[in-house]
Amino acid sequence: MVVVGIMAAVVIPRFVDRATFDVFGFTEQTRESLRFAQKSAIAKRRSVCVSIGSGAIALTVPASFGGSCAQGLIDPSTGQAFSQPIPSQVTISSASFSYDASGAPSAGQTITVSSGSSTQTITVDAGTGYVY
Repeated sequence: MVVVGIMAAVVIPRFVDRATFDVFGFTEQTRESLRFAQKSAIAKRRSVCVSIGSGAIALTVPASFGGSCAQGLIDPSTGQAFSQPIPSQVTISSASFSYDASGAPSAGQTITVSSGSSTQTITVDAGTGYVY
């Protein structure tokens, strides 16, 4: 009974605040998308551009080497251009940058994901492109 009482006092309140779970889940999906962009840049030996805003995260590539990012990076799970919609209850700071052929970002990034009182931060290291 004591264990049940402790569980009720500590664990159950965590299930009440859905915003915390929404933020955590979308933050992890965004990190995964950024890592996919970096790995694709290295594998394809070309730039991959990341655009966060206007309701979605979009990954694009240049149609030709040295060109501007205008063609959607193909999502292997759907066969379509990669686009990750941003849930309506979650807000994310806007960002626009690219990974070069070595996987290094054009600039380091700090991206904030929030909903209600819950906030998480995603960092893209300026030197290596490491996402954490």
